[in-house]
Amino acid sequence: MALKRYRLSQRRKALGYSQERFAERLGVDRSTVTRWESAETDPQPWHRTTIAAALSVSLDQLDEILSDVSVATRRGHLMGDDTERPPSVATRTELLTPLRSFLNTHLSVTSSKTMARTPVEVRRSVGRVHGLYQRASYSSAARLVPDVLREATELSGKSSATHRDSAFKLLAAAYIAASKLACKIGDGDAALLTADRASTAARLAEDRALTAVAAYQAACALLRLPSRAAEAAQVTNSSIEQLARDRQSIDPDLLSAQGSLLLLAAIIAARQGLAREACLRLTEAQRLAEQLGSDRNRLWTAFGPTNVVIHTLSAAVQRGNPDQALDIATRVDTSRLPSALVGRRAQVHLDLAAATAMTADGGSLAVLHLLEAERIAPETVYANVQARSLLLDLMGKERRTVTPGLRPLAARAGLLA
Repeated sequence: MALKRYRLSQRRKALGYSQERFAERLGVDRSTVTRWESAETDPQPWHRTTIAAALSVSLDQLDEILSDVSVATRRGHLMGDDTERPPSVATRTELLTPLRSFLNTHLSVTSSKTMARTPVEVRRSVGRVHGLYQRASYSSAARLVPDVLREATELSGKSSATHRDSAFKLLAAAYIAASKLACKIGDGDAALLTADRASTAARLAEDRALTAVAAYQAACALLRLPSRAAEAAQVTNSSIEQLARDRQSIDPDLLSAQGSLLLLAAIIAARQGLAREACLRLTEAQRLAEQLGSDRNRLWTAFGPTNVVIHTLSAAVQRGNPDQALDIATRVDTSRLPSALVGRRAQVHLDLAAATAMTADGGSLAVLHLLEAERIAPETVYANVQARSLLLDLMGKERRTVTPGLRPLAARAGLLA
């Protein structure tokens, strides 16, 4: 009788690791990972801390994952359960094909590929793709972003000295939108490349706020790449320190950029188990949100008091503290957010799904939160890598009588073969 630790293999794949890369991350042979996943052997105690860190779970959660051993079967199997499937079924990489094509050919952009646009038209296009992203219309944003990048690239190449800074600001904003999209879908490499180009354009425009937002996106991209969380923390903290040197600034764009970096630093610290540092970063962000005065969306950051509470909830989930997360959720009022921030509203339910999934018999509540996230933002389970990873985890411990809505949800997400 063949056995398999489905949850272990699914978690690995959801985070983008092949068996080879996971083994390299842990300093073991691939055959060792294969034996762990086929339940032939158990990880030694000295391996478990490293495994838990690589999988972004607590040691208790890892013990639960390792103890979940099932009879291997092909009936109704999840995509990704056999080795012929792509290494990460949580990532809808096909959505980013047009963006990757542009990234590979952007140096040859000419006016024959797109009609010349005025600065006003390009600004409108950039705003539109950011708006689609924030409304969680990821497929539409993915189709639009290459054309927006072409328009902004051409504009920056043809602008006079007088309009040069404005053109590069638009180019930076366009690349930031592309990086956000790649990060949300789960392609860390594309997200990092576009964040780097955003940073270059922002620096050419000498725009500190856009440079900081580009750094934020670079850190988010690094978090999507295996073994690069330390670099993400370094980028985030150095950017925060750089902005903090100008203590007199009350520019709302700079406040929003700095606040967003502080929130990301809190999430990174929570992932690393640094509860005190996470709390300090959240407190600093709250101070800036109060200084800003209301929930805004400067530079499409969504930074403001409500977003601080949402990230406080996210940090509790990252620390593996579901009770605290559920308590914080009672203080979240998403009606205060600008109406365009549909994806941010759905994010609350993704975090609550993750929190309830950590509790005993919390699978049914987790599914309900995923269904609510899908109701708010229909493309959430289709494109959002976090939602898809959680859905894979829930499918790994499915109890059909308790979670009748799970399998249809997985089918809509394209996770069932």
